[in-house]
Amino acid sequence: MSKFPEGNFTIVNNGTGRCLRVRLGRTQDVSDWKAGTKYLQSVTERPGVELGEPDGSPATAWWFSTIDDSAERRPFNQIVSHAVGEYQNIGNHCVWLDMKLHPTADDRNRAADQFRHKLDDMPAALKEKLAALPPAAFWTQAEEELGAGASLSEKLALWHGYCASVAFPVQNVEEDDEGLEAAQSYIDAAAAEGVHRPEVESGRTSTTRMYGCGASRTEGSTYRWVYDGTYIYGADSKTVPLERTYWTDENGYLVGKSKGGPAQTWTLAPWKPAPPEPDMSAVALTGLFGPLSGLLGIGN
Repeated sequence: MSKFPEGNFTIVNNGTGRCLRVRLGRTQDVSDWKAGTKYLQSVTERPGVELGEPDGSPATAWWFSTIDDSAERRPFNQIVSHAVGEYQNIGNHCVWLDMKLHPTADDRNRAADQFRHKLDDMPAALKEKLAALPPAAFWTQAEEELGAGASLSEKLALWHGYCASVAFPVQNVEEDDEGLEAAQSYIDAAAAEGVHRPEVESGRTSTTRMYGCGASRTEGSTYRWVYDGTYIYGADSKTVPLERTYWTDENGYLVGKSKGGPAQTWTLAPWKPAPPEPDMSAVALTGLFGPLSGLLGIGN
């Protein structure tokens, strides 16, 4: 059962001390003149989500929406911004999470390195069986680089590196590459023997954003949340894998990751607005520079 506080609350990371904040969108005047009449119109940019100072400002205030989703007949379970609803005329906005659709070059390089190690660790008998697949030009190059006395495993380590780059290309592989077809045949033959390519796993599994509470989720995104007193994570697995939705403060960015990493625990507490700054203008205008002025340090 979720343990969200009643009313407005703050969300602070226990490891970094950073607080979940909303960055309000700017409103721009796009009024226009037509036929001598000015038509007033303004456009408000989308708000954003960020991690920063827990200063008690309205930007740090959130509330939990348990309004029922009539389509799915269950609560929305949305973490909604107080400031957007209070200060911007664009409707309520809540925190969304989007799974990354395209892996980065680092993600592909990591998968290629894992695959190369899997090929290097094949049994000697399997290596000898597959050694007939690399082209003759490769063996010549391997002897030039390693020497004629290099072992089969040492020579194949070079070939495995090439095969891994073919399996997980960071850039497009030239179509006329002589070894490309041979490398693919080698990869397929290894798979037939049970040595399969690993999945490409993203280092940063997801990103977060602010979006309207009335929008519908699509595959790869969610706005439903659970707080168990320690972790905040996805409340259903209809659109994203729950195990990859745990809120994480990653160097000041709110992302979703698998449970167990650093900066993943959060404290939710009732929002206490920061006290207003004292208004000194009224005192100055009245000319009351008696005992009060001494207390405030005015005129010293």
